[in-house]
Amino acid sequence: MDASPSKAKKNNAAFDHRKSFKEGQKNLTPPVADATRAFSESLLEENPDSQMAIRFCVEYGVKPLEEHKKLLKKYNHLKEKGAFSISAKIKRALDKMTR
Repeated sequence: MDASPSKAKKNNAAFDHRKSFKEGQKNLTPPVADATRAFSESLLEENPDSQMAIRFCVEYGVKPLEEHKKLLKKYNHLKEKGAFSISAKIKRALDKMTR
């Protein structure tokens, strides 16, 4: 074997797709023909304030960079409010019940 482990790591690093991720992106971008992607994009067109569509499009980096930046602002605002946190939702529901 003439390929050393460090050389193999360098070669693998060149193929690391995470380096091309947009800010806030957590997963690889699905292909255009993906049904979930198509659903989320059409939902976002119909309802620009859809939490589910915003989250998917940001976390998968579906939209072009300029649109992604706008969605990222909405995403971060929703995240700060606790829109994606189950514990925050439970707490709000319990608070409503006690009133």
